[in-house]
Amino acid sequence: MQTGQSPKIINLHGPLTIERSSALKAEIAEALEGHDNVLLSISLVEELDLACLQVLYAAKAEAAALGKELHFLGSVPSRVTNRLTACGFLRGPSEHAEGFESALVGF
Repeated sequence: MQTGQSPKIINLHGPLTIERSSALKAEIAEALEGHDNVLLSISLVEELDLACLQVLYAAKAEAAALGKELHFLGSVPSRVTNRLTACGFLRGPSEHAEGFESALVGF
């Protein structure tokens, strides 16, 4: 790893549902292998189900265990924040990634 390396940006889009959870896990794991800082762009995510949410939590924990960073980037679709808030995973809706990340319970 090079010091001062640019972050790896993963552009997430469409529905992040169980059908895509394995591919999401693999994509994030590969990014963490080669980069110290991984940013997940979530502006184009249409849906986020429990399977993919678990992948994101696990990836955050793995990044921390490796001494690396994993964060969200961009705006957060209201459909995603409203559902996560209603289910108790989000302390309140946030339109921006930074607020979304800090509002995710236990993230």
